[in-house]
Amino acid sequence: MTPPKKVTLLPCACGRVVLETTGAPLLTACCYCDDCQEGARRIEALPGAPAVLTADGGTELVLYRKDRVRCARGAELLRPLKLQEQSVTNRFVATCCDTAMYLGFDKGPHWVSVYRTRFADAAPPIQLRVQTKFRPANSPLPDSVPTYPGYPLRFMVKLVGARLAMWLGR
Repeated sequence: MTPPKKVTLLPCACGRVVLETTGAPLLTACCYCDDCQEGARRIEALPGAPAVLTADGGTELVLYRKDRVRCARGAELLRPLKLQEQSVTNRFVATCCDTAMYLGFDKGPHWVSVYRTRFADAAPPIQLRVQTKFRPANSPLPDSVPTYPGYPLRFMVKLVGARLAMWLGR
């Protein structure tokens, strides 16, 4: 008999929107790409929005298979934020309190990136830092985890493995 998968409830700052994740994340990363930095700045500019960027300019994300994340409550309060109209990337914000909830896509990728701050004290540890070539100048990087100027093979293998598992129904 297969043990039940862990379910985690992730509320926005005021609690009106709640995401539900099932199972373990694919990985936890801090991204420094230009888009993540700009998206975080735009979200943080919203009235009363909680912080998104880390002190060193990164955005901490917990990646899950798309089929393992759902909005359990308050879906009508989620609004996508696009950096450009034609972009397929959406940063979903809880409009009740302007909290960054997750990053998803109009089409294509089979994963969802949940903002790590949604996990509060139960946040999984950062496993790697990616796109560090875009980090702000004079911003020292903590050396506690591996850092990569782009996307490492390890990162890509995890995503491909998740896609295969979804195809196989696992």
